[in-house]
Amino acid sequence: MMRFSQAGFNLIAVIVFYLCGAATLDAAETQPSRIKVGYPSPSASFYPLFATKEAGLFPKYGFDAELVYVQGVQLIQVHVAGQLDFSVISGVVFLQASVAGADLIAIASSIDKQLMKVMAHPSISGPADLRGKTIAVTRFGSLTDLLLRPALVKWGLDPKKDVTLIQIGSMSDIATAVSLKKVEAGVISFPSSYHGEKMGLKTLLDFGEVGTEIPATNVVVSRRFSKSHRDTVLRFLKAYIEGTQRLLTDRQLGIRALAKYGGIKDQELLATTYNLFTSKYIKKVPFATVKGIENALALLAEANPKVKERRPEEFIDTSFMDELEKAGFVKSIWP
Repeated sequence: MMRFSQAGFNLIAVIVFYLCGAATLDAAETQPSRIKVGYPSPSASFYPLFATKEAGLFPKYGFDAELVYVQGVQLIQVHVAGQLDFSVISGVVFLQASVAGADLIAIASSIDKQLMKVMAHPSISGPADLRGKTIAVTRFGSLTDLLLRPALVKWGLDPKKDVTLIQIGSMSDIATAVSLKKVEAGVISFPSSYHGEKMGLKTLLDFGEVGTEIPATNVVVSRRFSKSHRDTVLRFLKAYIEGTQRLLTDRQLGIRALAKYGGIKDQELLATTYNLFTSKYIKKVPFATVKGIENALALLAEANPKVKERRPEEFIDTSFMDELEKAGFVKSIWP
């Protein structure tokens, strides 16, 4: 029978301890990182995020990702409080907060066109007919309001004298009010604009066709997080880029994702939404641009002159997407 000395037992104990420790370390290293990603509404504007989640791409890049729905501007407050790692949100909304001091910067942009339309009652034949009429926005100072005022000026109408602007809380309510001629026109976004068309409303201006680059869907992080978790940000963007590619090339996945996270059950609306957003709005590669931020700031400056003192470079970091492009990742997804 073989006998082991005390030294032999000690050696075996050390080896076992080392192997168990190494196994534990390996297991820890392969555990997915838990992240929380916020979004402010079940709108198709956040389609790339929904598709990335539905396609199971977050685990591929080492994440256990939880999508957190926080309605409207409250999302900013939750993110700044440190409860979210990433947010996907309107560029104008995040910039309003960042200009006021919120620690948020844009690292990517999926949609650089605004989804709003100025829609009118059928009795309105054109912009000139709006003189002396009432136009609805969701609330003063909102994106609907900020977009409408410069448009009125371009039509030769003074927003303060030539028309009456009123606040109507939701876009669906605006569409209904216009159809009943309680107001002559209003600023409406998709899908309320889709329903408005079915009610006979006329489009006077489609902001998505104006050609001005104003980010509608930005991926944002805090400056602090971007500096201390650079690899995490890069991996998130890899998942997001691939998720966008899957959305644009896999119709069934896209419709399934929108039905699940957008809450849309109507098959006609699902098909219309997919066709519209994948053909007109969502970019293949979500590069954020200084020009887009500059245009959004100019829009905000209409209501807050102090914004003119700020530089767009303060609110954007393109280095992450630039690094992924330089490393060949973008080309590997979109050969």
